[in-house]
Amino acid sequence: MTETDLFLKEKELENSKENVEENIRKYNEVILPFYKSQGSTNQFLGVNDIPISCRIFENSKATVKILLCTGYNESYLKYAELIMNLFEMGFSVYCFDHRGQGFSGRFIGQEKKGYVDHFENYVEDLSFYFENIVNGHQVELPTFILAHSMGGAIATLAVCGKKITPYGVILSSPMHAIALSPYLILEYLIYSLTNIFCKLGKNKEYVFGQTDCIPFRPFEGNDVTNSKFRYEIWRKHISEIDDMQLGGPTFGWMREAIKASRSARKMGYDNNVPILVLQAEKDSVVVNSAHDIFIKSCANSEKFFLENAQHEILMEINPIRNKAIEQIKIFIHKKIERKKI
Repeated sequence: MTETDLFLKEKELENSKENVEENIRKYNEVILPFYKSQGSTNQFLGVNDIPISCRIFENSKATVKILLCTGYNESYLKYAELIMNLFEMGFSVYCFDHRGQGFSGRFIGQEKKGYVDHFENYVEDLSFYFENIVNGHQVELPTFILAHSMGGAIATLAVCGKKITPYGVILSSPMHAIALSPYLILEYLIYSLTNIFCKLGKNKEYVFGQTDCIPFRPFEGNDVTNSKFRYEIWRKHISEIDDMQLGGPTFGWMREAIKASRSARKMGYDNNVPILVLQAEKDSVVVNSAHDIFIKSCANSEKFFLENAQHEILMEINPIRNKAIEQIKIFIHKKIERKKI
């Protein structure tokens, strides 16, 4: 049996009706109660007084703090299972929702469209949360950042821009370039077009082809994960919780995101914070070659390649997800031990 055949067999088994129903039951009976009972929710004021919702899962026996930085159209609620996994590994978890999405404040006139005024404000929010909240709890513990997709670009800019200095950073499918066309060279042309539309006052209008949130988009044909039960759980949250609903990106978000991702992949020249990039073989959301550009410019970085994985590595089927979590654990413990020497 080939590796591909084995993967397809594992995927079919995990996505069988019986296993999907059992995993959803476990989520509702074990994971959600953990999330609700162990976490405490608060908020802080981000740039321009946008309220930023945050949630802390403080483990009294923790050896490490993890700051979870999520992606576009996500919330910390999406990562309830991962948070429980990290907690059980002996970590405290600190997370927050980015401005304009999740439980955090949105912009006037944004409605449910993906928008941000300046990408740098994402970076400032993360930096403030790191310095003033995460560093204020369990002060004796080292802090690592675990960031996904858009969160990966935000974390890259914050760390490589020397705004914050964690012990280490794990970037899951980081947005070092958005998969806008088959050729990365066309990125600047697309940026120029979005910039023109922004100057015409269309910064809060959807990019061509984007629409409002569709809560019940089926699992079949999705291009972000092979895990049916994890996909269905998140879509159920979106359909039931109004704060979770967000449509596609606007011209304003796209302009800022392209500019930020271009900067992020070129920022690693003078950075001594260890960085692990988790790269998905089948990623169709971000450009893998941009990760390689970043790693070449960042001497203290490494990559772990996950075969058959789609963009949402941390929401993948267990054979993929378990490898990623094991690599996160190895990376963190290795860096802690090295600090002790």
